[in-house]
Parts: sequence; structure tokens; C-alpha cells
Amino acid sequence: MQEALEARGATCVLFDPFRLTSERKARSVANAYIRNAVSAPALFGAVYRLGSFLSTSRGRSPVYWANVRYAAGLEAYIRDGGFDAVVATHLYPAEALTFLKRRGRLNVPFYAVFTDYACSPFWEETRPDVCFTPSDEISRICIRRGMRAETLIPTGIPVKKEARTHIGKSAARAQLGLVSGMNLVVVMGGSMGGGRMVALVRELIKRIDSDTQVVALCGHNEALQKRLNDKFAGEQRFSAKGYTDRAALWMEACDVLLTKPGGLSSTEAAAKGVPLVLTSPIPGCEPLNADYFQKRGMARRAFRPADAAEHAAELLDNELARHAMRNRQKHGINACAADEAALYILHEREAGGCDGQIRS
Repeated sequence: MQEALEARGATCVLFDPFRLTSERKARSVANAYIRNAVSAPALFGAVYRLGSFLSTSRGRSPVYWANVRYAAGLEAYIRDGGFDAVVATHLYPAEALTFLKRRGRLNVPFYAVFTDYACSPFWEETRPDVCFTPSDEISRICIRRGMRAETLIPTGIPVKKEARTHIGKSAARAQLGLVSGMNLVVVMGGSMGGGRMVALVRELIKRIDSDTQVVALCGHNEALQKRLNDKFAGEQRFSAKGYTDRAALWMEACDVLLTKPGGLSSTEAAAKGVPLVLTSPIPGCEPLNADYFQKRGMARRAFRPADAAEHAAELLDNELARHAMRNRQKHGINACAADEAALYILHEREAGGCDGQIRS
């Protein structure tokens, strides 16, 4: 969103509202969120299900009141910064902004952006002026949950420009220094290297041909990277990499991508047109993302490592299946979502999107 707004002349500040309390607080909240999601997925899923049970548009949840605690600081930050609008891409700041709006203390438009193919618990108690949703189907779910229909605009999930920029598989592989003439399977576990990657790599190596290489992108999880490289030290067709800011390049370089079904990573892969197998999810939104993609033929859903590896091998052997999946991704994902949302925020509502089409 920041990239799309700045491309149209806006000045943007990317800001974590928990920093209003302290930098330490911001880090602790982020780390706890990631730690619970990656290290204790069952607990994370249980909390998500509890949230679904408690979620209602008629009341105020504990999540709402927890985020009210920094609302006054956020109000001052917005006022003193002279901002013309606020865009929330996470529920937490959306709750604080809703509190301010209900009390007449927010004097600028408030936009929300969904980053999963679901209406997550507690979004229905927020009150953005406009909420950009992934699709008409998700908008209808939001309406049933109590969100106002007139505020929902189904743009799709925003992705960075690099996710929709195509340089070609050969050029991508050359930039990454990969061996040419081999098939490439990439395994991603998100920025923290989540998912059952050791088991998944083991199952893949059982099934791939000698002309296929497997690369695991482990994110910031250095322990996982070391474990994988140690475990498969004798396997010439495999390597594990640490954190990279070139994920979009790896997507374009590969023949099949296996990744957990995060809303952003799945959308980026579909925008790139990558044959996709969605693997072991973090309970919560991610199984819903996987269901959404599989139902539309934009990916295969396989949560057991052996099943995921089998799907990957089948896709490698079936060019028609890969072509059909890429075609469904092209028609099922709006790669221009960030641009269209930015144009709306900047009141250029009759301007063309990133594909040059006129939209309203």
C-alpha cells in the first residue's frame, strides 16, 4: 500500500502503533504473535476459535479494549503529524482507530485492508470508512458477520509491484545464480520458517528426479536452516537458504512452489503465476486461505508432507495442469489491488489501475 500510494505522489509513514508505548513493547507484541503462531500453532488455533465464538458486531471484545490503551497516543500522533488519512492493515490498530472514530476524535478518513481470504474474528466491531476486501465472496461473509455493505470494496489483497513484474524464468534463475537445465522446487515457510519443512523436504527428495533441485527458504529461522543443511548434507539436489528479500524472484524462478497458505504469500505467488501447493498451515486464517485457493483451482491444498510432495511431483510431470492453474490464478487474483486501493484513497476513482483498465 505504501509503495502504491507513494508512486502517486503521496508521502507515507509506515508505523507500528505499539511503539507509542515503547519500542520494547512493540517488539514484545510482535515477537509473541510470531512465537505463538510458529511455535505453538495448536494454541494459536484455539485462541482463534475462541475469538470466533466471542466475536460479535453488537458488543466490545477484550481485543477491542486492549487496543484502546494506546488510542490516545495514536490520536495525538495522527493529529500532530498532519496526516490526511490512515490505512490499517491489521485488526489491532483498526480497533484503536474505531474507538477514536466512535468518540469523534478521528478527523481523517480511516481505511482498512484485509490480508487474508477470511473475515477474521472481531473485524465486525471495527468501523472503517472503507474496507478493502479480497473478493465479493469475502465481502458477503463480512456483511453476514455485521460489517456495513456500503463500506466494503472488493479490490483483492494488495501485493508489491515486484510480485506482478515478470522478467522470465531464465532471467530470474540467472540473477539467483542457479544451475540451468534443471527443474526447481522452492519450499517456503514464511519469514520465520514455520511449517513441517524437514518432513516436507524428506518427502520431496524421495519423489523428485535427478534433474530437479529443491531449495528451502527458511526466513529468519537460522536453527531450521542449519538443521536442514545438516540433515541433507549428502544430497546434492538440495540446499537451505536463510532470510531473503528476493522471494518474488525465487517464485518466478521455480517450477512449483510449496508454501504455507499465508494470505500475502499465496497472493504474491498467484500474481507471479506459480504452480502452487499450499502446505501445513498455522490454524486460524491460513486453512481458510488454502480452501479459497483450492476451490478456485489456483492451488492444491495438502497439509500432510507426503501429500504435498506427491502433488508437487505430479505438477512437475504435468505441464497442462501447471498451465491450467496459472490461468485460474490470472483470472482469480487482482494483481492491481494495491493500485486500485491507492487510487480510491487519493480520490482518483475513475483513473486506470496498474493494468491500464478503467475502474470505478
